[in-house]
Amino acid sequence: MKTLKKQTKTFALFLSIIILLQGCTVYKSTSVSLDQAVKKEQKVKVVTKGKEKLKFKRIGFEEGKYYGVKKVKGEIVKVPLDQNFIDSIREKDKTLSTIATVGVSIVSLLGVLVGVYLLGGGGGYSFSGPLFPPGFTF
Repeated sequence: MKTLKKQTKTFALFLSIIILLQGCTVYKSTSVSLDQAVKKEQKVKVVTKGKEKLKFKRIGFEEGKYYGVKKVKGEIVKVPLDQNFIDSIREKDKTLSTIATVGVSIVSLLGVLVGVYLLGGGGGYSFSGPLFPPGFTF
């Protein structure tokens, strides 16, 4: 049983580290023009007239044409954009993205700490019996 507790704690710690290192991206609700998106040089979400959502690291402008820049399998890819097929362009909201990332991290950490506390026998709970009742099947 001690081995199971130790493995569970290690697994919980591993998961918490993964969750804490992830980031959330929140986009502003107002749309900007292609020219404004090029000047800002930040993450954007482009929604097409067909309701397809495309995310880019930035939008660029070369030789009279707009393109979205994204990373695919470690390589930078430029995706041509046609103004006629774009419904909206939403910029990344840096403030809300930071708040969301920190909030998710804190909630995840609290959840892991409560789980470790309960698995460690804290609060009067004991997990010494079977995990599932007799006759339980998947």
